[in-house]
Amino acid sequence: MTASSFIAFISDPHLSEERPFFQFNWEILLDELSRRQPDLVLIGGDLALDGANNPSDLRFARRQLDRLPCQWLAVPGNHDIGDIAKLAAPEAAVTEERRNRYLETIGRDFWSFDIGEWRIVGLNSMILTSGLAAEAEQEEFLERSIMEAGSRRVTILSHMAVCDAALSEFDTTGWFMPTESRVMLSTYLVAGKVQLLLSGDMHQSRDRLIDGIRHVWAPSTAFVTDMACEWRPKFGGRKRVGWTEVRLGKQIEVQTHEPRRMVDFDIGNWVHDGAGLYYEFASGSRFPGFGNVSKASSLR
Repeated sequence: MTASSFIAFISDPHLSEERPFFQFNWEILLDELSRRQPDLVLIGGDLALDGANNPSDLRFARRQLDRLPCQWLAVPGNHDIGDIAKLAAPEAAVTEERRNRYLETIGRDFWSFDIGEWRIVGLNSMILTSGLAAEAEQEEFLERSIMEAGSRRVTILSHMAVCDAALSEFDTTGWFMPTESRVMLSTYLVAGKVQLLLSGDMHQSRDRLIDGIRHVWAPSTAFVTDMACEWRPKFGGRKRVGWTEVRLGKQIEVQTHEPRRMVDFDIGNWVHDGAGLYYEFASGSRFPGFGNVSKASSLR
């Protein structure tokens, strides 16, 4: 019997050397994965705290990913290259410049990788409906990757979740892939070749069968938002930090891990009235404290 492949699926670490709010949890994750020794690590985007505006965050994230105990593959999130264009203000949207910076620092933003009986296809969900040349290139790549998978079953990894409850739903929240993108993906999903969809972004864990396809959301390793579910849309996920163990073989086995040593940071107060306060902490003007600590440390 063919053994299953052990994949550690992590997401949204929001790494930054200048503002290392969530480095504590990252160090615990590294220790956890070093002990468990997965075959592969998948990262579902938002590698950096504010890589779209601060290239040093993206460079730091790359150095941290290279500390993982095995091969890793990542897809970008909105905090890495900017948000999906039709949903964002112009200054926050994905651009060629931001995407190219990601390619130079992290690597390919859409790719395929074969492991055991499976083919994993990573997609850059932030360029969907963008009109960038890469959007059409990615769609052609997706079709080719699925068509040429042979006997392998296919998993798709993206930052954005595809949908909440149904592929055909009308999303009023802005949290899921645009309708046009879901229509495009549905062409491949209904054919039965794609059996697993992995995504991050939501900062909560969830595992559901939707229209015959397994949809798995990874929790963030960094933080949750509105843990008490008082004001954000309720999607039925569990709001705790952690990571997801995925075993791909004849069956799909999924287990969410919430290491007791990890801290469940809740940044709901930063984004309750929009992302303005988040970005006051994450980028922009110099944050008092960390700069002074860094200088003091360098003198020792």
